[in-house]
Amino acid sequence: MRNVHLLGTLALLSLPACGGGDGTSTPSMQGKTTKTPDDTVAQSTTFNPPAAADGYTRFSSKTVKDVLPGGDATYCQYVMAPTDHDIDVMDVTGVQSEIGHHAIAFAYTGDGTQEVGTILPCMGTEFSMADGTTSASNESLSIGGFLGAAGGNGQSGVKLPDGVVFRLRKGDGIMMNVHYLNTSDHPIDGDSVIDVKFAEVDPDRLIAAMFVNVNLNLNLAPNAASTASVDCVAQSDINMLMMTNHMHDYGSSATSEVIRADGGDTEMMHADPSWTFDMQFNAIYSKWSVAEPFVVHTGDTIRTTCNWTNKTPDTVTFPREMCVGVGFVLTTGQNPHAPACINGAYVAQYF
Repeated sequence: MRNVHLLGTLALLSLPACGGGDGTSTPSMQGKTTKTPDDTVAQSTTFNPPAAADGYTRFSSKTVKDVLPGGDATYCQYVMAPTDHDIDVMDVTGVQSEIGHHAIAFAYTGDGTQEVGTILPCMGTEFSMADGTTSASNESLSIGGFLGAAGGNGQSGVKLPDGVVFRLRKGDGIMMNVHYLNTSDHPIDGDSVIDVKFAEVDPDRLIAAMFVNVNLNLNLAPNAASTASVDCVAQSDINMLMMTNHMHDYGSSATSEVIRADGGDTEMMHADPSWTFDMQFNAIYSKWSVAEPFVVHTGDTIRTTCNWTNKTPDTVTFPREMCVGVGFVLTTGQNPHAPACINGAYVAQYF
C-alpha cells in the first residue's frame, strides 16, 4: 500500500482527474478523532456547491459528520468502477465545505474486491480509532497513480503544459481522498465534490505523472530551528516539466537541486528562499517546455533540503510537517507512472 500520509498532502500540488459516477446518497461519517464511522444516512445541510460546469463529471464524497474542534479527519472512498478503456484526464475543479483541506483523485487497479461507495479512514496516527488501532494500519486500501486534486481553498492546483494530460488506464478506477481540519470552536460537517473533465485518448497528447523526492524521517526539535536533506540517485533518465517544494507551516525555506554525476556540478531545479503558510496550498513551480525539459540523467543525485522553525514546546514529526520535492515528468501512455525517491531509495514506478 502507498504511504497515505504522503499521498493525501501531495494532493494540493496538482490537478486533473477523471470521472464517471456520483456518490451523493451515502452514509454519513463520524469525523471525531476517537470515533469510527457509523452507518446512518445524513448529508450536510449547509454545503451547497454550484453545479458542475458543462463537460465535467461530478464526484461527491460521503459526509463526515460533526468533526470536532481540533479534529483532523481523512478518508478514502472508491467513487468510480474500473474503466473498460484508457481515458485521457483533462482538468479538475473541486469544492469543499469550510473545514476542507483537500479533495484528491487517485487511480486504483480493480481486482474485484473494491466496491464503489466504500469509504475507509486513510491517514495516520493523528486519527485514532475507537479500538485503539490507527488508519495507518489499514491495508485494505488499493491506491495507485495520482490523477489530480483541488485544495480546500477552491484552488485547482497547477495546469500542465498544453498537450500534456494524465491518463487513466483500462482496468483502473477512481478513488477520492478527502481531508478535513476543524480549527473552529464548534463541530462542523465535512463535504467535498470533485468535478472532472475527461476525453477519449488522443495519440497526439503527451502523458505526465507526478514525481516525489521525500524525507519521511523528520524530527523537528521544540523551540529550535531545524534542517534536513534527502538525497536520491536517479536510476533512469527523468524528463521534468515542473518542479516545486512542499512543507507545512513550520517551514522557512527549501530547495531541490541536482548534483550531476559527470563532474559534480550542481544545478538548481527549484528554490523557495522564503516559505509562507499559503505556499503549502498554492505552490510556486519552476517550469520547462515539452521540447526542452529539465533532464535528470541516470546517476545524477536529486537533493531536497528543507529548513524549519518550530516555536512550539513539542517535537514535530512527519506527517505534521513535511519535506518533499514534487515534480511532473513526461511518461508514456503505456506506462503512465513516474519514479519516486523515498528516504533516499529510488522506486522505479510509484505514482
